[in-house]
Amino acid sequence: MHEAEGDLLIGGDRIKRLHIDLKAEQKQDGSAEWTLAGHLHLTAEQSQLLETDRPYRLQLADGRCGQVIVSRIAADEDRKELLADFLPKRGQ
Repeated sequence: MHEAEGDLLIGGDRIKRLHIDLKAEQKQDGSAEWTLAGHLHLTAEQSQLLETDRPYRLQLADGRCGQVIVSRIAADEDRKELLADFLPKRGQ
């Protein structure tokens, strides 16, 4: 797993400069899209903008991007923040 930074696009809005832990990343054949999995570090306020099992677009600071589904949002007691697990959108 390695760290990254990026934005999560939510309809016409976005959560900017998120800290991201990537546990899987793979370029999709014949496409500019990436298959991405890991978790996002969120504030409580940011987590209110998200729903589980809904697709979002994750755009990494280095230009890679892909459709993801937030599967779970849980507290990280050690860091006093929330972690949102994400998986690639089904069918990718």
